[in-house]
Amino acid sequence: MANSKKNISIGYGLCCISLVLKKHGVGYRRFSHSNFSKLPRAKAVDKLSQICLHNAETLLRHIEFCALNSISRYRMPSDIFPLLTHPKLKISLDGLRNFPEIKKTLKRCGKAAKSGKVGLSTHPSQFIVLASEKCGVARAAAADINLNALILDLIGAPKSPEAPINLHIARNPKSAKNFKSDFMRGLKMLSKSARARITFENEDRGFWNLKNLVDFLKSAELDKSFGKRIPVVLDFHHNRINPPGISEKSAFFAAAATWGKLAPVCHYSESAKSNRPAAHSDFCKNHPPYFGVPYICMLEAKSKDLAIFKLNGLSAGKIKKAGCASAAEAIIENFNIKIPKSPDQPAR
Repeated sequence: MANSKKNISIGYGLCCISLVLKKHGVGYRRFSHSNFSKLPRAKAVDKLSQICLHNAETLLRHIEFCALNSISRYRMPSDIFPLLTHPKLKISLDGLRNFPEIKKTLKRCGKAAKSGKVGLSTHPSQFIVLASEKCGVARAAAADINLNALILDLIGAPKSPEAPINLHIARNPKSAKNFKSDFMRGLKMLSKSARARITFENEDRGFWNLKNLVDFLKSAELDKSFGKRIPVVLDFHHNRINPPGISEKSAFFAAAATWGKLAPVCHYSESAKSNRPAAHSDFCKNHPPYFGVPYICMLEAKSKDLAIFKLNGLSAGKIKKAGCASAAEAIIENFNIKIPKSPDQPAR
């Protein structure tokens, strides 16, 4: 039986946004194609360059925050540098005016991650379908994934699943005549560094439960064509609402075996409501399962880092006694959460 209590062999990972940093005015900026199009191109590109530099600096703050607060992995937003893969705009990262500063900042991110022992990953949208039957859709998906790989390269992250780019297959092979050839075509569109990092996770509905995914990715034909085994990320929440017909423990070890000597990566969250089981809750009532093997757990609760801090020791009773309006306020007030320094803001 799984041990669901707090276990130091599980390293928690933060997904994209720190709500604590957000409370302190630190956040990523977006730039839509619609807003880009409202400006003269030169001004729009200049604004995009500024946003990309801002987001690189925000990435650094998040990595430093994770290091200061013993969070062992950080999932970077997959759209940290917006619009660079838009097919009509034709803008490259190294063509931006601020690219030299962006490159330096990303290098600092790598140093901060290494010294702080913070692993890095990305998770492009589930709507990015590398196995699409439409070549244009697959090509656009590959462009997004390759940009994520380039950013990890500039950071200096390992060119392996130790710095994973996690994907959904997001296409039902049973209703697709040429699924396997389309899937292989998509893989071949990836850069070498993207191919070295990709992982796939089990999905919350449809064909790609944990068992079907593991069986497909370990097929001899795929191994021969791709040249290596692709690791599988077990999403516990998806596994519970789209069960594979094997126990949770068996599912964990089946996924863990695909990681070789690396620590497996899993996702954990809980259902927000019984009538919407796929929706994620704000916090997690239980600790992730533990089966005796250390792993990295990306916590996908909506309250982000607050959910991590709560699992690490702030009980519901303490939240009540704190007299705060919300669990979030109680966590921020009662935990000794460290905020990284910035040029214009003293450390807290």
